[in-house]
Amino acid sequence: MRRILGKTLRTCLRALAILNRLLPKASGARIITYHSVRPNGGTGPRSSYVDPNDFSRQMEWLVDSGYQVVPLSRLVQQLESGGSVSDRWLCITFDDGYADNYIHAFPVLRRYGFPATIFLVTGKIGQDPEFLDPSHLTEMATHGIEFGGHTVDHVSLSSVEPEEARRQIFASRDQLERLSAAPLAHFCYPFGHFNQTVEGFVREAGYRSSCLEQAGPISPGTDPLRLTRVGVLGTDTLRDFALKVQGSYDWWINTYMLIEEWRRRKRGG
Repeated sequence: MRRILGKTLRTCLRALAILNRLLPKASGARIITYHSVRPNGGTGPRSSYVDPNDFSRQMEWLVDSGYQVVPLSRLVQQLESGGSVSDRWLCITFDDGYADNYIHAFPVLRRYGFPATIFLVTGKIGQDPEFLDPSHLTEMATHGIEFGGHTVDHVSLSSVEPEEARRQIFASRDQLERLSAAPLAHFCYPFGHFNQTVEGFVREAGYRSSCLEQAGPISPGTDPLRLTRVGVLGTDTLRDFALKVQGSYDWWINTYMLIEEWRRRKRGG
């Protein structure tokens, strides 16, 4: 019954997104994000990972549809300098740093010459076989892959004490700079949770950008430390993917995030 309800909800949302496509949209670049890219049949909810064949078809769609995949650092540079931002620009990001990003996603990215940014949970790197190894980082960095901070332990930064939030942000930065031998520029809030204090720590740590969980276009005047993104799910069809890139699911993603934040505050999180 739960599966039927989920499928029905996805069908209804897809129909609304198709109708939403007819409405005027704000212009700007887009950022999409993934977590795990691995074959079907693994553990975890189907929405939490994207099948490699689906991922490949999505990258092919970007090429066929005329999108230009650019490094996150280039988008941030344009925002900092006040330069123009193309509506056809798109940045690809991955959260957490799963080993399957190297095994399944990286070969596809190389095939198309696409850059990407992977936000790493540093406490897992080289420590957990399900996550990337330092040798992976070295190889990927030579082929246009950037890395960013995602804390040490993937904690909700607005739920822990300020001292712990600061430690998570600064320690992950220091660990990654040792691994990559380069200054880090980008950060991503686990679960999208942050507050004014946490945002201040990210600025203090010297990050040039940070990514949220809300969706929307990125245009001149956008604060680089509040970059919006749209998440790609394993349950998304290719049409869903196209609609997300085009901004037709923004309304639902932002509504869902508001509901989740209300639930979290009600629980006292």
